[in-house]
Amino acid sequence: MTEEQKLNAKRATYEKTTHISIPSYDSLFSMIQSYFRFELGDIPVSMLVVGAGGGNEFSTWGPSNPNWTFTGVDPSEDMLKIARLKIDELGLESRVSLIPGTIDDLPQQDSKFDVASCILVLHFIHDVQEKLKLLRSIKDNLKPGAPFVLVSAYGDLDDPELHDRINVWKSFWVAGYESPDAFDNVSSNITKISFLPEKQIEELLKESGFTRITRFYSTGIMAGWMCHAE
Repeated sequence: MTEEQKLNAKRATYEKTTHISIPSYDSLFSMIQSYFRFELGDIPVSMLVVGAGGGNEFSTWGPSNPNWTFTGVDPSEDMLKIARLKIDELGLESRVSLIPGTIDDLPQQDSKFDVASCILVLHFIHDVQEKLKLLRSIKDNLKPGAPFVLVSAYGDLDDPELHDRINVWKSFWVAGYESPDAFDNVSSNITKISFLPEKQIEELLKESGFTRITRFYSTGIMAGWMCHAE
């Protein structure tokens, strides 16, 4: 198998698992785009994408928004290769910059970003103070009033309601893979996710300097919030 074939196989696996985990994944990105367009209008927009590996932000929002430019950061070189593949296929090279690493690796810039996204990243950070640090760093890189979308797993592990939602989420995987092993695999993967109650996530956003915090989306174990930098 060639390197390109391996990369395409990883891409297919990533996209399949993401769409199984979040059945409304494509609709989620459409909703976010609609809100960003509503808030920002037709002006040139610079966007910060935190967790850019996979490249869905670029492939979904790039072609239909020619005035948008993107700066994406991700610590995974393999995932950035998938993002680069999509960027090249769509001819977006001139409008996308990819940075291996974290938000701390962003180069010094003359101006801050108009908008930012952090989708399916926060729940892989287990330390609450590190979550707060990330959100503060995002806010510090945004212009005052800039919109920001956060999508993350949420819930209180001591609440039976979350465990009921986890079982619903597991059913997506069993149906998607049509394999009796899928349930066991997802049960082990759930330990990699850091859950916080919705109220605590909103408090972290507020403490980080975001206002107008609004939950606009939820499915399974995931939820999404729109807010704005102070």
